[in-house]
Amino acid sequence: MHPQFQDLTPRWFRRAYVYTGSIGDFRYRFQHNNGDTIKVSVYSRVCYELADDVTEREFPWTEEGVAELRQWLQERYEAFVNAQG
Repeated sequence: MHPQFQDLTPRWFRRAYVYTGSIGDFRYRFQHNNGDTIKVSVYSRVCYELADDVTEREFPWTEEGVAELRQWLQERYEAFVNAQG
């Protein structure tokens, strides 16, 4: 698993209401939804507001939900890297 994803925990998500990050051109965004779920968006090359390749999913804000979030994020990252050749 990419090191940027390993440290994600339910407590980590208390850092900000919206948090963005990137690994090169692979970009991701986390957003609190009603304090119950975390909406994750992945996209590439441009900001979230302008991206035309956004993929999103919501996860429960629990230990299990965050574990699933990390795995999903890793899968999206690997698919992005593989598509780049």
